[in-house]
Amino acid sequence: MKRLFFGIIAASLVSCAQGIRVEVKNETPVERDDETVEIAWAEIASLKGLTPENVVVIDDDREQVPSQVIYNGEPQPQALIFQVDADPMSSKRFTVMTGQREEYPRKAFGRHVPERYDDYAWENDKVAYRLYGPALETSPEKLVTPGIDVWVKSTDKLVIDEWYAKGDYHHNYGDGMDCYKVGVTLGGGASLPFTDGRFWMMGHNYQTQQTLDNGPIRTSVRLTYAPFDVAGTQVSLVKTITLDANRRFNRMENVYTGDFTQMPVAAGFVRHDVRELSEGDGWLAFSEPASDSKDPVRDGDIYQAVILPGARMLPDTLGHAVAVTDVRPGEAMVYYSGSGWSQGGVEDMQEWLETVAEENAAVVAPLRVTLRK
Repeated sequence: MKRLFFGIIAASLVSCAQGIRVEVKNETPVERDDETVEIAWAEIASLKGLTPENVVVIDDDREQVPSQVIYNGEPQPQALIFQVDADPMSSKRFTVMTGQREEYPRKAFGRHVPERYDDYAWENDKVAYRLYGPALETSPEKLVTPGIDVWVKSTDKLVIDEWYAKGDYHHNYGDGMDCYKVGVTLGGGASLPFTDGRFWMMGHNYQTQQTLDNGPIRTSVRLTYAPFDVAGTQVSLVKTITLDANRRFNRMENVYTGDFTQMPVAAGFVRHDVRELSEGDGWLAFSEPASDSKDPVRDGDIYQAVILPGARMLPDTLGHAVAVTDVRPGEAMVYYSGSGWSQGGVEDMQEWLETVAEENAAVVAPLRVTLRK
């Protein structure tokens, strides 16, 4: 499934001295909150005097809507994004124009953490994650894993820098902690080739990292992995992770290359002590107690889900719950992985399934964006 992140450009158009009108339509019976829409920069570049520094989005109340110019790691702007609340089967209208950009609060952030063995950590106002870099391979821990670590939060503030500076993020000081066990697994949302009845692990942690965009709405990173063996074939991976403000799900784009025609790939989560599990068309969700905790009752439940339309769902295989799909060399495999916490905004499994349903609607039927004079 191909998707322009979280918005569809339904029609292109035009410069206008007063700005470019944008209609955002929700064509589903599901309420959509804080959903990101994206407009290619080429669609608005003809607006007279427009620059990344003066582009603004105005709603019908003439209020400025927080927006972000997206570069995707390129020197020139690639897109403009902003977030929308949309009632079922309804439309909203906005205007893209030049003006004085307000100071928008940063709600998404990520960075390389060289002071902690080359971790790469990223977060928004709801969730936080990290994965592991080359320095960890030669540390006392000597951990090589594709797994993603889940950091649970009970605050909407950004915590990565504070927690790393404190150096004690396994203890909850009132805003969350790291209470999730990764090990040599997929952890919380990674992918691996899955052939001959086994996962094929990388021989190294990520090789390079590049932050592509970094707030206020979206943070994204591109990671490369050195070639590794998959059933006698050398395979490489480029992983691009995108997380937007107000969302619990990462957009995961994985591109595998190598001398293969087609290769099954599994994306999902390691199982610890699963309490509840549900699956549907293209998604899988479950809950389990905090896994890396001396007191899991005190530390609450972690909720996880993977969304991959058209995939085969394997809820219990090799100690994991995964979605499996076939990929071709150089073809982007796009899926969505997310998490929640019983002490951080997700009360129970029912509420988590409602969150998964909302995200699934955004994946299979994104808000429709049309540009008009």
